[in-house]
Amino acid sequence: MPALQDLPDEQDDKNPFRDMGFITFWVVSTIFYLTFPLSLLLCYLTLGSVRTKQLLLALVNDFLQTIMILIVVLVLVIWLAYHYIAPLFGG
Repeated sequence: MPALQDLPDEQDDKNPFRDMGFITFWVVSTIFYLTFPLSLLLCYLTLGSVRTKQLLLALVNDFLQTIMILIVVLVLVIWLAYHYIAPLFGG
């Protein structure tokens, strides 16, 4: 039988940053990025290591989603330019 301290805390598993609304998370991430070195230290001191890790995971997830959306939009614009604008110039 596992010891009491070995059992995972249910609150540690729940990531509050995933439940934030778009605008709220945008404000949090903007403040975090603009004050980066200091904000990381303050998050660690005030929220603890688990919440800081959850915040960083949410920020990385949001960053990767943004990059993927930009890549898809860029590929779509290039494809549209190739198929609809290139024939106008005899391509």
